[in-house]
Amino acid sequence: MAERKSIQENRPTSLIEHLIQPEEVAALVTLICSPLAGVVDGAALRAEGGLVRSVF
Repeated sequence: MAERKSIQENRPTSLIEHLIQPEEVAALVTLICSPLAGVVDGAALRAEGGLVRSVF
């Protein structure tokens, strides 16, 4: 409850409305290191819940 209130007050642009968990970052790293990422080329991947509007 406190986390959600904090996100709403301090990070109103968050798309996922919660703080990212280490397991979520690990899942992205696992995907990128797997054969399933064979078609990903030159992408800027962010694991921040939609808080940053641009990577550039």
